[in-house]
Amino acid sequence: MEILLSRGPLTATDEAIVADGFSQHSRNTLAPDYEKHAFHWRAVEDQNSLVGVLTCEVLWDWIYVDQLWVAEHHRGHGLGRTLMQHAESFAVAEQLEGIWLWTQSWQAEGFYRELGFVEFTRFENFPKGHSRIGFRKVTKLS
Repeated sequence: MEILLSRGPLTATDEAIVADGFSQHSRNTLAPDYEKHAFHWRAVEDQNSLVGVLTCEVLWDWIYVDQLWVAEHHRGHGLGRTLMQHAESFAVAEQLEGIWLWTQSWQAEGFYRELGFVEFTRFENFPKGHSRIGFRKVTKLS
């Protein structure tokens, strides 16, 4: 056996092998299948110009927010909140447990708290002098 270091993402072939391995392991252990589904919302204006985006993945019963970006001239006007509300409405409609994400201490910590997200973990000094913060929000109606 040889262990090789490679930079960049896995090839499509290797990614398929890994996904199949996860699925086989899940079946063998009677765990739910490992199926991620990517989706996104785009906010556009004038000639289809992108001014905001929310990219997500659903894995099992949770939405993971990968990227929330709003163009500088649209920040502070509610577009980020609107995009997140779309994700929350989607989670409720699909009867998912909730939404989770990472943010950095210099980014949107207060924004996510205002939206009702709760901190579930914090890595101090990541990077040095800052924190990486995990937030989640339960959306499933009991």
